[in-house]
Amino acid sequence: MCQLTRVILLLCLSIVRLSALNFFPGKFKVGERGTDVILTCHTSEHEITWKHQDAHSISKISGSEFEKISGRTLTLMDLDEDQIGNYTCWSQQGLEDYTYLLLDKTKETTAFNLKCTAESFSCTERIKCSWRSDAFTAFRLRNSRDNGKWVSESVDGVFYLPHSTDSYSEESERLQITGEALSACCYMKTDYSFFLRDIVKPANPNISICRVKDEGSDEQITEVEVKPPSSWPQPQSFFPLTHQIQYENRDDGMLKTKEWEKDSKVTVKGLIRKLRARCRDPLLVSQWSEWTPWTNVN
Repeated sequence: MCQLTRVILLLCLSIVRLSALNFFPGKFKVGERGTDVILTCHTSEHEITWKHQDAHSISKISGSEFEKISGRTLTLMDLDEDQIGNYTCWSQQGLEDYTYLLLDKTKETTAFNLKCTAESFSCTERIKCSWRSDAFTAFRLRNSRDNGKWVSESVDGVFYLPHSTDSYSEESERLQITGEALSACCYMKTDYSFFLRDIVKPANPNISICRVKDEGSDEQITEVEVKPPSSWPQPQSFFPLTHQIQYENRDDGMLKTKEWEKDSKVTVKGLIRKLRARCRDPLLVSQWSEWTPWTNVN
């Protein structure tokens, strides 16, 4: 069964003319422009034929000034973009092996947008990364520091990377995120290094609202309780949060903001139409969480 799956994969890669590459081939190699690249056909057969597939055609390789065949190896001289594509080797029994060759543009590419955040310090919560570039069609990331596996984009278009950082000890070693991107012709690699503490961005807090009257007067008071998100480590006395609410006065429609630390509850005088909340780590002065959705105050 495994052998049949392998044959089907090789046939797909050798027959389909790819104008775009939106996945990482099981076997690929990269080379810089102007260098020599050696490809090897992994087979026990002695008589083989090499073929090259690009976005437009499939051609047989018979050897030339820029293509040297020696036994089961093929050397491509002075690599350029017209030599990029899928290289397959064939025996009388059929397809034996393949290697997808890409042009390495790591040194040429400077514009990339790799961003990561973490909802907490806990290793039970994964790092959330986003990476996008119009020049490439497939992306993957891995946590190199922890020898993590390659991770592809999830359904929501982001990458979720596990890590082993301990919430209760001082962070001494930077995380190293390695990224690879490719298109039908080209490849790029990048590294992004940071301490987990530098990318902490808590999830949305949980809020509850209670409206009461001030004792001794008819003035309305709204009591708001902001609780840490479920992903935030406990106890709160050891992992405090700064809370912030934004609310709209019912009388004049003005927006006001109130900020406080540690205690989860706060009171606001007057009639309020709606409010929302966010939080951040006060010790690291982390990024603010996203605002919660507006909540109507009845």
